Amino acid sequence: MKTLRLLATSIFFITFVSIQQVSAQDDIKELKTQIKNKENQINANEEILMSGVTALKRVKANLEDYKKSKKATKTEVERKERIISNMQQRLTKLNSQIDNQKKELENFERKLAKKIKKEAAKQPKPAKEIKDTYKVSLNSDQDEIALQKQKLEAARKKLDEERKAREIAYLKEQEALRLEEEKLKQLDSQIKAQEKVITKEKNVLVSDLEDDISINEEILISGKEGLAKMKSKLEEAKKDPSTSKESIERKQAIVDKIENRLLKIENEINAKKQELAKIKG
Repeated sequence: MKTLRLLATSIFFITFVSIQQVSAQDDIKELKTQIKNKENQINANEEILMSGVTALKRVKANLEDYKKSKKATKTEVERKERIISNMQQRLTKLNSQIDNQKKELENFERKLAKKIKKEAAKQPKPAKEIKDTYKVSLNSDQDEIALQKQKLEAARKKLDEERKAREIAYLKEQEALRLEEEKLKQLDSQIKAQEKVITKEKNVLVSDLEDDISINEEILISGKEGLAKMKSKLEEAKKDPSTSKESIERKQAIVDKIENRLLKIENEINAKKQELAKIKG
């Protein structure tokens, strides 16, 4: 009975360990698949990015040539500049996507390394072989060829990485310039808007001053006509012996008030004309 229990326990333990090993192997396999898929995504996006940067350079060069041509129009230049701006933004977005994918790839690789290390620790050490193991080594020529192939592949990879780095650096530089141009355009728009407001306010002020001057000039003309009549009446009253002293003094006071009032209006007109001249420059 004890033997059966021991056997059952052993079978259960072996089965449990086997299941764990299979599960771990499945996890490792899944991580390797995820790494491969992520690498493929990155490679595909990098190729698209490099092609896009090449196209961006070509379009920018074409725009510069177009600007120098006699057929160039402001509308068409602005349209081409918008196209370039959209291209740069899309490529910058794609570059950010690649950076995120690389971070995800690094995360998968760390997980895989931990899994492999953990599984390696569980594996029993292989027993030493009694017989010597014979290794078939390549001859020196084959070794040299293999080494050269490795160096060639490493050089190609390094060259490709440098090319990608240059293109990405160019893209970042162009994006920085685009953003700076956008800031300058916004600032230019703000300045123009402020100038428009100032011009509008200036025009309103000029119009108001001109209206005030015109009104006061009309009042001044009418006032002078009225003053002339009052002076004429005053002179007639002075010549008339029947006119009382009080009446003459009253008429004189009216004339004086009209003259003072007209003088103020005239001074106001002159002041506003000076202000108007300053505004108009």
